Amino acid sequence: MARVRDRIGDDRGSALVEASFAAVFLTALVVVVFEFGMVFSSYVAVINSSRAGASYASMYPDPASSEYDRYADIARNEARAGRLTMERLEVLPPETPEGTDAGDPVRVTVVYRLRTFSSSISLPIFGRMGLPDTYTIRWATTAPIR
Repeated sequence: MARVRDRIGDDRGSALVEASFAAVFLTALVVVVFEFGMVFSSYVAVINSSRAGASYASMYPDPASSEYDRYADIARNEARAGRLTMERLEVLPPETPEGTDAGDPVRVTVVYRLRTFSSSISLPIFGRMGLPDTYTIRWATTAPIR
């Protein structure tokens, strides 16, 4: 009993306990920053891919043209340069709501379904805490037909 009373005011080991609590929060912060970086990088790659596809589709808006279908290849090449996974990338057909005359708009939409590092993580009690398994990034670029 005397040993317990002697240890009540003892601070030994408290720094280790505090460091373990801080390590949990710092690890979570690093994961969040990493996730944000992945989402933002993919977002920029999708925008660039959509712009490249719309730029090419604005030069060849006529479906009868032999070059018409290459807009998707151009968009995919730009997405590949941004290190996106091709299986999760979808390039929608160009939309020309006002016709295919010079100056009319053509719109190309690119959709990417991003699975991040934490997509497979689930906490025992909290589960996914409202986070989605995949993030859907969609961007449409409109360009005037040349």
